[in-house]
Amino acid sequence: MLIVMAACGGPGNATVNQSSPSSRAPGLRADTWTWDGAAWHAAAGAGPSPRYAAALAYDPQHKTYVLFGGQTGKGSSDETWLWDGHKWTAANPSHRPSARQAPAMAYDPERKDVVLYGGLVQDKGEGTTAADTWGWDGTDWTVLSDYSAVMGQRLGARMVTAGSRVILFGGGIGTNYGLYGNAFAWDGRAWTSIDREPQPPGRYGAAVAWNPDDSSLIVFGGNGMNPNTGIGASGLALADTWSLKGGGWTRLGSTGPPATGQVNAMWQTKPGRFLVMFGVAGNQCPSPTNAVWAWDGSAWSQLASAAPPPRWGAALAQDVDGAALLFGGSDEPGC
Repeated sequence: MLIVMAACGGPGNATVNQSSPSSRAPGLRADTWTWDGAAWHAAAGAGPSPRYAAALAYDPQHKTYVLFGGQTGKGSSDETWLWDGHKWTAANPSHRPSARQAPAMAYDPERKDVVLYGGLVQDKGEGTTAADTWGWDGTDWTVLSDYSAVMGQRLGARMVTAGSRVILFGGGIGTNYGLYGNAFAWDGRAWTSIDREPQPPGRYGAAVAWNPDDSSLIVFGGNGMNPNTGIGASGLALADTWSLKGGGWTRLGSTGPPATGQVNAMWQTKPGRFLVMFGVAGNQCPSPTNAVWAWDGSAWSQLASAAPPPRWGAALAQDVDGAALLFGGSDEPGC
């Protein structure tokens, strides 16, 4: 099973230091972009091979971005790559998670490691959805839990650093089967439920970010169940917005972005807003987009399109100051 995952980008009012790209056929990308808070910059130099659905997180303990896995032209990857702000370096850990796409990953401030959960593990068939938890300490991977019974198998979940802990939301056993709309926190030994019903409808590849201003988790879109197709389908793109605070979910109003599946997000510290960007828009003929929308706590507004070209399945993470790194993805259309 190959899945189409969320793309990630940044604010649309950006400029970019890059010459016009050469003509290329749609497909996997291997370009790297950095966001400095005011503009996107295309980074030069060699790095990971083209891929989508890799996991990316910023490790402030070692001042590096950590990229793991993803789907390449040769199959799923078990590679770990490090970005130091200037260049990519391939890590050579003694241990590593099995090759997979669409795991969730974020930095754990309490334990000072990067936590990875689940994903679709490559095998001789369509893949097996994992329920394992791993930690990266800057040099090597360690198995923290072989299987989480409370969360179960999940691909396409989203994980964020939320104050002093990490929170995981959503995901599913498959892309149109066993989808979840619940949230969990990691305590270093086990995952614990942190929300109560009613919850958002199950989905994978949602846009998720932590709002530090009011300690809430914000969720937009993603792909939900499509009862008219099989379990291997991508599911229906969603257009709903939710907030989790104090264990309770609230659906947020206001007309905003169109139904967008496999979408991602950032939190923009100034002026303090939730940004939704990239992904695959629509359900009839889904196409990559680089549209950017902002939620200010009361209403949506559409910003200028992002400087990086349209894509889905890109890896995106932010550092502690709000700067960001964007890598790869795919711009292949859905029809």
